[in-house]
Amino acid sequence: MKVGYSATIWDGGGSGIGNYIAEQLRVLERCPGVEPCILEFGGRVLTRSQRPEASSTGAGIGRVLKPLKDILWHRGGLRRAAADLGLEVVHVPTIRRLPGRLPCRTVVTVHDLAPMRMEGKYGFLRGLYHRHLVPKWLAGIDAIVTPSAATKADLIELYRVPAEKITVVPNGLDHETFHPGDREESRERVRAAYGLEEPFFVYVSRLEHPAKNHVRLLEAFQLFLEANDGPYRLALVGGDWQGSEIIREMAAPLVATGRVVITGFVPREDIPHFLRSAEAMVYPSLYEGFGLPVIEAMACGTPVACSRCSSLTEIAENKALLFHPESVEKIAGSMLSLASDAGLREMLGREGIAHAAAFSWERSVRETIAVWKAGK
Repeated sequence: MKVGYSATIWDGGGSGIGNYIAEQLRVLERCPGVEPCILEFGGRVLTRSQRPEASSTGAGIGRVLKPLKDILWHRGGLRRAAADLGLEVVHVPTIRRLPGRLPCRTVVTVHDLAPMRMEGKYGFLRGLYHRHLVPKWLAGIDAIVTPSAATKADLIELYRVPAEKITVVPNGLDHETFHPGDREESRERVRAAYGLEEPFFVYVSRLEHPAKNHVRLLEAFQLFLEANDGPYRLALVGGDWQGSEIIREMAAPLVATGRVVITGFVPREDIPHFLRSAEAMVYPSLYEGFGLPVIEAMACGTPVACSRCSSLTEIAENKALLFHPESVEKIAGSMLSLASDAGLREMLGREGIAHAAAFSWERSVRETIAVWKAGK
């Protein structure tokens, strides 16, 4: 099967979608029966062993012009490329680049509908795109892949997509990176590189307000400190994003006392060390299409407390402590339970490892290929 795989928003795995593309291409590189033609921004076609050098993501004015150019190419130029290459299927791994009518089967991955669920999360242009263009353009897509039943339900509710057009294919997990390891070794690495002393809770997420809910987490941590006299800290691991200045201002008093550590961007290879070192991962996000950091924490044997909302309930039910993300008291209560109950931490860590084992990129790609073949 000759498959065109759109990798025009390639970023080397630096974002959630970028990681999805990088992992899928890694697995597709060795899949028999599939001949992937990797489509790079600018129209260059790569073989299965090559990776893009150009990307439609950019900074400054390029942040608007490059995506616009890429959207237009997916609406028109991709049709010519599909015909010239004799493609049987084209897969576009993001709703942000919906293709026009093609001479072959079209499959799109829709990770989440955050622009529709989270008012103000993105700018005016993206809101316009999702409200007015996406509903029309989705009608021309043959099949849709989502990482969770929650995103499938959003597509049905918000865009009236027929349920039979949507297949849930959970994201995978890089088990070579995220796995149990020497906790003391990880603690030493985190201590030396980031000055972070245990015990601590960790939240791995870009600093984004209000969607990632850092402000309530900081308020909850203050309540936790008032009820627990231990030397606990909170590590916020991730780069600045929209609204990060609000989070940093809120955290400033606790940062000054050393109780909160904001690391900024952390290389991917360091994240497992934060997870293995932490008492627990606390993940209070208000909306997720999947929530990969939760599964990554479980794979490392780290107990998790997370929001009872969107896809997080789906992937973490009975494997984590779940709380209402808009309740500061509930978040604080989960942290207190984890800090005071070693047996609970041990149980969640053990069950999390077993749960995370079911998630692999090999499985994700295998089930995606089944969607490609469904129309044959």
